[in-house]
Parts: sequence; structure tokens; C-alpha cells
Amino acid sequence: MSLQPAYPILQPEMSIVELKQAITEFDTWLEQQISSCSIAEILQHRAQFFDILLNHLWQAFQFETDTISLNAVGGYGRKTLHPFSDIDICIIHDDDLSATDASTLSDFLTQLWDLGLDLGHAVRRLDDTYLACSEDVTIATTLLEIRHICGHENHQHQVISKLYGETVWSSEAFFVAKYDEQKGRHNKAQGTAFNIEPNLKNSPGGMRDIQTITWIARKHFSIDDLKDLRRLKFLTDDEYAELMECQNFIWRVRFALHQASNRPENRLLLQHQAEVARLQGFGDSGNIAIEKMMRQLFRAMKRIRELNLMLMAYFEREIVPQKKPDIIQINENFQIYNGQIHAENQDVFIDRSQIMSMFNYIAIHHEKVTGITPETLRLLRQVRRRLMGDLQDYQVCRELFVSLFKNPHGMGLAITLMHQHGILASYLPQWREVVGQMQFDLFHAYTVDEHTHKLLKNLYKLTQDTVPSDQKLAADIFERFQAKESILFAALFHDLAKGRGGDHSELGAVDAKLFAKFHGLKTSQQQLISWLVEQHLLMSITSQRMDIHDPEVVKTFAKSVGSITKLDALYCLTVADIQATNDDLWNDWKASLLTDLYFATRKALRNGLENVLQLRTVVREHKQEALGLINADETQLVAVNRLWKRLPLSFFSNAIPTEIAKYTLGILEHESAFEHQLSSSEENVTEPPSLIILDDSSVKGCSDVFVYTKDRPGLFISLFNTLSTLKISVNQAQISKTKDGYVVEAFKVLDFDGKPIFSDQRRKQVTKKLRQILDDNMSPPKNRPSRHTKNFDNKPTIEFIHSKKADRTLVHILALETHEFMGQIASAFRTLDLNIHSAAISTVGERADNVFALSNQHGAQLTELEQIELQEKLVKSITSTL
Repeated sequence: MSLQPAYPILQPEMSIVELKQAITEFDTWLEQQISSCSIAEILQHRAQFFDILLNHLWQAFQFETDTISLNAVGGYGRKTLHPFSDIDICIIHDDDLSATDASTLSDFLTQLWDLGLDLGHAVRRLDDTYLACSEDVTIATTLLEIRHICGHENHQHQVISKLYGETVWSSEAFFVAKYDEQKGRHNKAQGTAFNIEPNLKNSPGGMRDIQTITWIARKHFSIDDLKDLRRLKFLTDDEYAELMECQNFIWRVRFALHQASNRPENRLLLQHQAEVARLQGFGDSGNIAIEKMMRQLFRAMKRIRELNLMLMAYFEREIVPQKKPDIIQINENFQIYNGQIHAENQDVFIDRSQIMSMFNYIAIHHEKVTGITPETLRLLRQVRRRLMGDLQDYQVCRELFVSLFKNPHGMGLAITLMHQHGILASYLPQWREVVGQMQFDLFHAYTVDEHTHKLLKNLYKLTQDTVPSDQKLAADIFERFQAKESILFAALFHDLAKGRGGDHSELGAVDAKLFAKFHGLKTSQQQLISWLVEQHLLMSITSQRMDIHDPEVVKTFAKSVGSITKLDALYCLTVADIQATNDDLWNDWKASLLTDLYFATRKALRNGLENVLQLRTVVREHKQEALGLINADETQLVAVNRLWKRLPLSFFSNAIPTEIAKYTLGILEHESAFEHQLSSSEENVTEPPSLIILDDSSVKGCSDVFVYTKDRPGLFISLFNTLSTLKISVNQAQISKTKDGYVVEAFKVLDFDGKPIFSDQRRKQVTKKLRQILDDNMSPPKNRPSRHTKNFDNKPTIEFIHSKKADRTLVHILALETHEFMGQIASAFRTLDLNIHSAAISTVGERADNVFALSNQHGAQLTELEQIELQEKLVKSITSTL
């Protein structure tokens, strides 16, 4: 209904006390009307009341000059005056004020302060006003909303005319300044409004985002109101209505916030939320009322931000001179237009799978795409409202969703845009239920969906070139993890069951397993994802609440984890989760606790607590997937199975299916070629040459070296020394023996520059040198000690582990990783004439963590004396110069 306020009648003889009373009574009356009237009317009438008040006070003062004016600016100028908003005024005069007028003006301002008004004011000559505008875009912006109250009537029109022109600020310069200002404001808020205590004014999607498009539109198009953007075809009728509805909701929340806080507050602090919800009519049921209000608020802010982005993109094209467009054609449906993905036709999203395809293209072309064109964003908004079900209902969409999570850059811009524009909510019903959901605790600074988004981004940051030192261990583990999507899907689901009642970890684990099965993930992945969701708090709680130096605590934790694969995944998830909770929760202490628990548990698992059944499941799945990649006929299948029976289980558990397939085919082709050579050659050749495969594997950030050769004493030592002399560092190695006297050795290596071995020439050099050692019986050259680590204190941790094989001794060696480390170990083994039957070599963070299966020169377990001698040799070798 339309509000007809009874403005108080102000008398010239009214005292300051009486005027204050009039202000209080009018504000009280307005507050009583807010539940039944438009918030726009409430704010407008409050501004008009102060127009009457200031006009009344102004008339009581006599100025000698008649070329002075009192004008409203800022929020007061646009008639959006909240209970504790500043009364922003600008007093303009043509010529210098006389001493009398200056004194009179001072008395006028003093009276305003005596009334207790939160006054923002400026007094300038007209020419100085123009100058101030040209020097400061903030002043120019404020004066774009100048509104005459009393005095000289021409100043408002003169200032507006000047600002609408191109002499003070060009439209282009003004747009760039305001756009940069908005970007800075959004960056300061970390790009999200979904903070538990959002800033109604400055957060993305806040009031300032609407004001920014208003200012730019006024400056360039000389319009008075955003409704004119419909006439100019920048907004549809529905979009304009949506923008106004969202603005009005935020205005109501801010009005109530001023009432609840009794101050000019813009941040919706937790301490005020219950009262603000009550004042808004959401009830007084505590968290339930708050939840309802905040969900609506976040929805409004998300829509404002979306419309702001769309309009700013349109304005940029209109205002900023455009160069010849840079167009990269992706396919018949999409192109990259000046760095933004663009749908080629308006019907493209009728095929729902094209929505998911578009975000996959954003990930694939991550270096070229910075956003979505406004036309495409408008199409996306329209189709989002027309969806009759979840996007995951479509098989193709499910395949594309999994593909996105497997893409190395899927959690970059692509997942952020899916989150910002409601596509995650359109895909996943569980996500839709937590959009804008509050977390009423002392830890979480973000809503459930925003926290989860930040967690996914934190995991993605682990793959970047620059990683903080306290996250390098997590980055190293995550880089080597074979199916990163398992951790990412667990991150996606870890909190999605919050708010349902019951244990969100248990409920989420059920949802996650159903999701993984529905999306066709392997059984081992389904189990890992579900376990991670159910136990996502386990490592954090154990490290912070229990004595992690107590062996029983570590043993209990290790039994709960069960495998190094699960430990690696849980560690990465925990590190990223803590950092996503709030900006202050992660610190060096928490990092060190998690690191210590990780290494203690890893050691316990190496000592025999690892779950064998889980390992066999992985081996079975790897074999099945590798067979699919090989695509063997019946004859070849027999050969594959015959070869696999000779190979140890570790070959299948430690390599990914693509590597198993590649190395299997390599061995079969190698043996077939040797058999052909035997049948066609008269030479007496008894042993085939060694098989050496060197792959750049640039996607994984390292090179793969695979060796298949006849076993012999000192082979392991020779290979490592050879790689070391070539200045190649070994980050990971798996060495195991076949049942017929051969060895398979797989290394993950980096070249001297810390990068994969890219050039063909370098790969040929490495292959040639390895073949000389393996087949030509050349001795590897000795390593020179590094002068950088010559005097470095690097005392190793050495432990002998019980072996299930009667003729093997397992030794675990942990030390700071250096270039000489493996050579030092090899030296100790060589001195004692030990045989190496298998080895698991890995670099975890800055530590080299290795387990060797050894026997003595008689092929038996090491005796107690031999173990003591080996430990002494290792310590001496590693801590001294080679």
C-alpha cells in the first residue's frame, strides 16, 4: 500500500531538544509502518523528512549571497536513507564567501551537529567542485546523485550537466575506474558474499554492486533510473523486476540491522542476526529464523552479482572502444570470444549436456578463458529456471561431470563458475539443499556450500607451481595420487548432509557411495570416497585432541585408516578442509601435528597394519581396466595372462591401469621380437636385451623410466648411480622380481632442471647410458658429493620391519632427501654384499621414505649382528661424504 506520512510541522522557535524529538517520533512512526509498506517508500519518506528539516533550518539563516545552495548527495541524494545512514550534503557557492556568510554557514553546520546527525558534508565553490570531481572519482560519483534541497536552483543542473559530459571524466575512464574499484572490493571479500557475517554494502552482490551499475548507466546514458535500462535493451522486464526485488530485500535487512545494532552497521554480525530476523518477520525461533533469512539474503546477493556481471560486460562493450575480436572456435556450439566462452546459438542448451560440455571446455582451455559472455550467461540463467529435473539425471551429463573432476584444471575457474551461477545446485540435489546454509559454530566463517567450494579450490592449489612451505607435503602427496577425483568427490560430499539431523558424516558417506556408483566409478573408488566422507574429521580430531606421540594412539588411528592410499587421501583432504573453514584456523602448529601424525601412521602401516583385502581389490580393478585398454584378442589374451602370472602383485597395485597396459604390451612385443631374432639368427644369443621405456608423462609432472631385465647382483645400485650421474633425481621407484628371475623397475624421475625429460635427444642419451650399464657391462661412474650437502646434518631413521617371508628382511630408511641419498644407501648395501629383492622408493615432501626387501649373501634373512652392522653403515654413509 502507498504510505502517506504525516510530516511534523516545524516551527521557527523549536529548540534543539524539540527538533530531536521530532526526528525520533518520525523514525518511530516509520518503523511501525515497515511491515506493511514498501521499503523503497520508507527510505524515500525518511529522506524527504530530512529535506523538510534541513530546509527549515536553512531558511532560519540569512546569507548575503543568493548563489549558494544546499544539496543532498550520496545515499541521501538518491533518497535511500536508512536509520543510521550519513546525511551527506554538498553546499555549493559561485564566488568566495564573505566572512559573514562563512560564519553563518558555520552556525548552520553546528546546528546540524547539535541535532546529533551523522553528517557528511563538503563546502566548495562551483569551479572547485568541478576540479575536485576531476581529481577524485569518488567525489564525481557522489555528485552524480546530487539533488537540490534549497538555495540557488541551478547548481544541481550545472554539476549534472558537467558530469554527464566528457570534460571532467570521460565515460571510458569513469567505467574503468568504477570497474577496477568493484574488482578490488570483490577481491577483498575473497570473491564471495557467502560469509557467515556478510557485508550488506560491500560484499559481492551487495548494495554497492547495484549502485555501481547505476552510476555507470547515469554517467554514460544520462538516465535517472535503472528502469530505463529496459528501454535501452540491457535488461529484460523479468531481469529488472528480479534486480529490484533483490535490492528491496537487502534494503529491508539493512534497515533492520540498523535498528538491531543501533548504529550505522553494514556487516550482519552473528550477534545481531536473531534480532534482524525477528524484525523482518521470520519469527523468534532462533537459528531456524536466522537460517530462513540468511538463505533468502544469500540468494538475493547471488542474483545481484550475476546481473551485475552481465550488465558490466554489456557496458564494457558499449563504453570501452573494442579492438578486433579475438575468436577461438571450439566447435559448432562454442567459441572463445575475447577470453570469454560464448554459446553460438540461443538453442544450444536445449541439449542439457551442452551445459556440462561448456564447463569442460572452460577447464580444457583454462589458459584462454576468463569468464562467460553476457549473452551466454543470460541463456544459462534462463535454462536454469526451465530445468525439470537434476542435470545428473542425464547419462551424458554424468560422464561429463566425472570428466570435469578428472581434468587437472576442472577445479579452477570451471568449478567456481558452476558454483556462482547455480549449476552445481542444478546438478546435485544435495548441493542445492545447502546453498546459503549457515554453520552455527565458532569455527566456520562460510556457509556450507561456500566452505565446500573453498575446499575444492584448496585442493586445486596443491597442483600449482607455487605452494606455501607448510603445504608442500600435501602438494607432493596429491601430485602422486593416482585418482585425484576420489579425493575431490569426497571433498564435494564431506559436509553436504549437514542440516538433515543425525551425523552428517555418516549420512554423507551413504550419499557419496550412491553418487559414486551412479556415476560409474570403480568399486575401490566408491569405497574410498565413502570412507573419506565418513572419516573426514578423524585426522584433524586425532592430531589436535590426542597424544599423537603415544604409540597406542597411532596404532588405533592406523588401524582405522588401513592403507597408505587412504592415509594419503585423508591427509590431503584434512589440510585443505582446515584451511577452508576460516582464514585464521590453519597455522604452523596444526601443520606440524598433522605432519607428525602422517609419518607416524605411514610407518605403522608399513610395519604390517595395511589392509591386504583392500590391496587385492585394487589389483583386481587395475588388471580389469588394463585389459580393457589392451583390447587383446584370444591369442594375445593368453600371452597377457601368462605374463601376468609371472609378475608380482606389487606391479599391479603400484602402477595405474594405463601404465600396466603400456608396460605389458612393451614386454610382450620385446619378447616376441627376441624370439623372432632367435629363429632367424645364427648367432648363439641366450638372453634378450633389456627393455627400457622412457616416457615424458608431462601430464603427471615427471618422466617414467621402466626397465625389464634379467636380475643380477648390484643391479639396483647400478641403475641408481647411473641416473644420479646423469643428474636425474628419482622421486619414486617400485622395484620387484618376477617368478622367473627377471626384475621390473619403474621410476618417476625429474631431469636436472626439476622438470620431465622432454627432448628426444635427452631421452636417447639416458636410454643409451642405461643400456650400456644393463647390457654392455659398463660400470657406472662414481658420484661426486654435493658441496651444498657435504656438511649437512642428515641423520637417518632406520628401522627393521618384520617380514612374512622367511628369507627376507625389510628395512625402512627415512632421511632428508638429497641428490646423494640413494647412492649413499647403495654404498652401504654394496659394502655388505646384500641382495635387494624389492624396493619402494618415494620422496614425501623433503623426506626420502624408502623400504627395501633384503637378503644376505647367502640368500637368507639378515641376522641380528648383520642388522646392527647395516644400521651403522647406513648412518655413516648417509651422514658423511661418499
